[in-house]
Amino acid sequence: MLRSEDMSLVQLTMQREAAHDTIAVFGELGIIEFKDLSSHLNAYQRQYANEVKRCEELERAIRFFEKQLKASEVSRVTLSSVGVEEPPQYTGDMFSLETSFGEKEQELIQMESSLEQMLSEKNRSEELIYVIKHGENLLRTDDELSIGENSDDDMSSPEVGRPIISTGNTLDHLTGVIPRSKIITFITLCNRITRGNLVPKFSEIPEKLYDEKTNQLVDKSVFTLFVPQSSKLMITKICDLIGANLHVYPSQDVLQAQRKLHLQINQLEQTIDSTKMRRNDLLSDINTHIESYKYRIASEKLIYNTLNLLDYNIQGSVIAEGWTPTKHLDLIRSKLDQARVTSGAQIESYMEELRTQQLPPTYFETNKFTACFQDIVSAYGVPRYKEINPALFTIITFPFLFAVMFGDWGHGLILTTFAISLCAFEKRLQKTADESELFNMIFHGRYVLLLMGLFSTFTGLIYNDVFGLTIDLFGTGYTFGAGRTGEFSDRTYPFGVDPAWYGTSNKLLFYNSLKMKMSIILGIFQMSLGVLLAGCNMIYFGHYFDLIFEFIPELLMLWCTFGYMSILIIIKWCTRWPNGNGPSILPTMTDFFLHFWKVEQAPVFGTAQGKQQQIVQQILLAFFVISVPILLLGKPIYEHNKNRVRDVHVPLHDDDDDDENEEYQLNIEHSDSHQSKPVSEPEPFSERMIKQLIHTIEYTLNVVSNTASYLRLWALSLAHAQLSEVFWDMTMKLLLTIKTPWVNTVLVESGIGVALMWIVWFSLTIFVLLLMESLSAFLHALRLHWVEFQSKFYSGDGNLFRPFHIDSIIKEAKAEESRE
Repeated sequence: MLRSEDMSLVQLTMQREAAHDTIAVFGELGIIEFKDLSSHLNAYQRQYANEVKRCEELERAIRFFEKQLKASEVSRVTLSSVGVEEPPQYTGDMFSLETSFGEKEQELIQMESSLEQMLSEKNRSEELIYVIKHGENLLRTDDELSIGENSDDDMSSPEVGRPIISTGNTLDHLTGVIPRSKIITFITLCNRITRGNLVPKFSEIPEKLYDEKTNQLVDKSVFTLFVPQSSKLMITKICDLIGANLHVYPSQDVLQAQRKLHLQINQLEQTIDSTKMRRNDLLSDINTHIESYKYRIASEKLIYNTLNLLDYNIQGSVIAEGWTPTKHLDLIRSKLDQARVTSGAQIESYMEELRTQQLPPTYFETNKFTACFQDIVSAYGVPRYKEINPALFTIITFPFLFAVMFGDWGHGLILTTFAISLCAFEKRLQKTADESELFNMIFHGRYVLLLMGLFSTFTGLIYNDVFGLTIDLFGTGYTFGAGRTGEFSDRTYPFGVDPAWYGTSNKLLFYNSLKMKMSIILGIFQMSLGVLLAGCNMIYFGHYFDLIFEFIPELLMLWCTFGYMSILIIIKWCTRWPNGNGPSILPTMTDFFLHFWKVEQAPVFGTAQGKQQQIVQQILLAFFVISVPILLLGKPIYEHNKNRVRDVHVPLHDDDDDDENEEYQLNIEHSDSHQSKPVSEPEPFSERMIKQLIHTIEYTLNVVSNTASYLRLWALSLAHAQLSEVFWDMTMKLLLTIKTPWVNTVLVESGIGVALMWIVWFSLTIFVLLLMESLSAFLHALRLHWVEFQSKFYSGDGNLFRPFHIDSIIKEAKAEESRE
């Protein structure tokens, strides 16, 4: 993972008959990123555009079958239900499915249409039976046209009064069935059209009936409207609009009509049941193989899309180009031969490694442990080809800096336990992660969480901090008198901070000093690592001039200032000072710049007069002052004297040419096609000076600002510790220190109050300290890596290697579909 894999640009030449099988083989392996050699053609002009359309049509048919399965009574067969991770491949001719799918789809459509028609007929027959019953009830009334009589009280519209039939109009009636939820709207509309000249009669149907518009069983009621004949046509249109079915009361023998309706309903029910049985049998057969169909169709579509990228200008042959890791060249040759034999092609396929000036893509072979750390780095930018990969160092530095801010071994153990659970049950949780985007982020970073928890436990032991408390594991090195004044017993606490500091008045001052100085040391160490890695990049790419005029001045500027400050801190920690009061570091560093000709503060090392310290500081300051003009003027003057611009050199991947590998120069500006473009004219000296001036000023200021940025380690660590202590003091400690007798009896001794207060304390710990504080520490650790560390050596403008891998593409598509 230190540097990306060696990449080669290969050209594959094969017979057209072997192209499909060849692409299919490499799609299973996922080791080649194919280039588009037909970019001058649009999607409809590509060689296999028709095949792609046919695959899309098969996918449409699959979606239709899935919709039918979802609406049917057939239980869906999924991979998890049968205990299979990958679907079995359909081995037959894919396009032979077109005829089968077409027949099955047409049959399902016809059955669906027939079912809807039969359900509609059955529904109307059932409605007519209730209409007849309703008519019989009306005939038994006194034929009084009054509103609400023999109808539901809640069905009468408040706007309907006693009907006033206009002179010259004759009454007519309409009978039908309407969904019960639409009665009020129906009556209101009819009342407005007839201006109150209507008499509605309603009766509820005791069972739910089929509704043609919603395809569901709903509550309905039978209605009869007595309206003027002039309004009948308008009310008929309202019935069609609102979903009410009108029926004609039979004029012949009512009993005979009812018998015919019941017989018709029985026949329709039998036909509907047999049709549903046939549909379920057909869907069950489809359901058995649908997963293998989907996988094969998706695979073929991907293969044909990739075939559309190839070059078909040579008659009878196909040319493909793509990037691949150099270590796979022998495997590619063997798979080419295998695909040729499988396809039955007569002409042998062969591979040629091309020499090119294109910028290769970046490829790191990761596993489930390293993938998340690589994603953390790649989220900022993909490493440039052969550039040192920060992810290798991030595996340790990221969780450690998080732990410095989250140092509590109680919280660390909880975080570790949670991460171990994710790792132990990762197979069971994988499906849940695929369906939830938020949980997938946490699940994908389970090994990051594991290291964060382990490092937090370690730093918590260093701080001797557990839930805001302290534990005396090895015996304190202080003795306390009657006045609670601690006396050092010349025995240092073996590991971490002495527990004697807990509860003292100067505890915060002690932790402030410790954590602030520790943050500076850690920051200087990580930034120095970044500058050293920049020097390693310069050596690897042969930029020896940059090594002299950039790397050395930058390293001196860092170590002659804050590096020296870190050394003073360590010397002060390791020295036994009289009365426990050593010299102050900040005034010493202030005099380092403002009074460099003498040492006004008490010296940290050397004699009491400070002569040795004064000499060292003057030498370091001289190095710092000299480094600034070297960094500013060295590179522009050198490039101006050359009077030309370096041509961009790209690695030529020849195993026998090691000298050329040392001449790689990848500090280039590349186009979207990754082609290197030499500069036609020399850059003016003034522009080079301006750029170098900006870089010099930026780096000089960053020496101060980036070092100060690491003080967030101190600030967040103190904040976390203080919140832990406050939560404990305001909950458990408050309850346990109450002196009131009845409180001790009722709440403490009974255990009820302790249990309730523990729930409050633990809830605050989980939601505030473990969720909010951990997210805050995570983001701050991320910033320290992206800005303070990676900016020293990392360009992050590379191109990620995206090989053609069928399984990965289909899996990502399924995960995205499940989240939607």
